Amino acid sequence: MKFFKNLFLILTLIISYEAIFSKEANAAACTVTDGVYSEAEVKSGCEATPDKYEIVIYKMYLCTSEPTIPTTSATVVLTNCTQVFNNASGATASVSGTDSDITLTGTYTKPPIGTYTHGYAMMENTFAITASIEISGSMDGLSSGSGVFCGTVAASGSHTKASGTHTNNSICSSSAVTAGKFTETLTHFGPTSEDWSNIATADNINGTTASVKGILVDSNGHLAATEGEVDKLEGSVSFADSITVTANTTSLTMSFNLGEGMTLTSGGMDSIFIGSGPFQAIMSAN
Repeated sequence: MKFFKNLFLILTLIISYEAIFSKEANAAACTVTDGVYSEAEVKSGCEATPDKYEIVIYKMYLCTSEPTIPTTSATVVLTNCTQVFNNASGATASVSGTDSDITLTGTYTKPPIGTYTHGYAMMENTFAITASIEISGSMDGLSSGSGVFCGTVAASGSHTKASGTHTNNSICSSSAVTAGKFTETLTHFGPTSEDWSNIATADNINGTTASVKGILVDSNGHLAATEGEVDKLEGSVSFADSITVTANTTSLTMSFNLGEGMTLTSGGMDSIFIGSGPFQAIMSAN
């Protein structure tokens, strides 16, 4: 059995506070009746589960205490952490629904015996989301079309303080749509109307005591001092339940909570904005 085969999923990923709609990041779960989403809830903002969510990860660590996050002149302090995954080129993690059988290509290392309360990850500042839904009332796609069937479009865009937010992430139709993968790049946490933000924190993820801190870093791994310096994203996680590794530990059991992986809200007038959000994976050592 591969030890820590799915280790990347220990991390509650990621603070993707979308655009001007970041105020909806803690919105209630969308009501879905017989597979149909409430138009009123979508327009006011709600959270849902995407069909697929993808991120690219380079390194991951398990920590016995909270690591000291990067500053504009120093990298993260990982003194109490052990690296457990590495892929210098980046490994794509693709999560679909509640599927836990995902292999992340790279080098895995079993950490020393101990109790781990935190995790740390180094990754791309991009997110790919694929989703197709039916709504109780007709809405307009930001990219094209209108109707009760809406989904993500195969395209890419950015959320920045400097130039705002992409407006091309959704399509709608009077018949079921085939969703495309929309990839978004994040260089600013929070609304474009607010000052540029390079750190964001979310607590009580998916109703647990887990918390996650997203950190935008430059090419040196320092906290980005300006938006133009942003090169990657790092994440510091406080686990809801600590992970205990013993001499007899040989595998991990995973369960998923993807309930906040997608944010739906109004894109203006009757249009729909579909954005990414954090997902949580709960791990226990066996």
